Amino acid sequence: MEDAGHARCACRDEGARPRYLLVGGSPEPSSAELVRALAASVDRVVAVDRGAEVLIAAGVSPWAYVGDADSISGDAFEEATREAEVVRLHPVLKDATDLTLAFELAEEGGARSVIATCLTGGRLDHQLGVIGTLAAWARLRPELVEDTFRAWLLSPEGRASVTLDEAAVGATLSVLSLADPATVSEAGMRWDLDHHELALLDDLGVSNVVEAVGARVSCDGGRCLVVLDLPPKKAGS
Repeated sequence: MEDAGHARCACRDEGARPRYLLVGGSPEPSSAELVRALAASVDRVVAVDRGAEVLIAAGVSPWAYVGDADSISGDAFEEATREAEVVRLHPVLKDATDLTLAFELAEEGGARSVIATCLTGGRLDHQLGVIGTLAAWARLRPELVEDTFRAWLLSPEGRASVTLDEAAVGATLSVLSLADPATVSEAGMRWDLDHHELALLDDLGVSNVVEAVGARVSCDGGRCLVVLDLPPKKAGS
């Protein structure tokens, strides 16, 4: 049963491939404002284990819960699994992370794209594991959104390019190769690239600046992560 104070996301067009939001349980949670905005932009919201607590705090009911319940509170688990239409409870001893299992659920559900949030901060190994998981699921066009940045996983097999609007002009943008090498082009930046091969985690693409509306980054080979810094929120905004 849906609580009156909660928003539930349902697929707006049952004939279309849905967009998914995966909400993780980072020790540095995303803001409730961001979570609500992202949830409103997709068709299905998935609580990834302790991510259910983030959704509850934001007043968003998950379409699905996925995880092993090793980090979520008992009350949050009960509420999330009561609200969710789909519950995938996995054993703690398993060969995949909860995030990977959530991507598997999204692919099973025919996802055309996936947004993820509340997955950075805390342990470095977890953060690197998140980036590796995004790279492994390039075919689902994953995007990582947090309060301070927005990142796209680019690959010819999924999302091959990203074009930026006027809000990005003046912002810092970095491109990191997740393959050895990745072939990257950048246009509309302070320093452009033309089918340049970036070695794995090469720092050449770090701290560029967006200078034009319609600036574009494309990946013609391999995989890369494009990270756009977001301006800090103004007080009262």
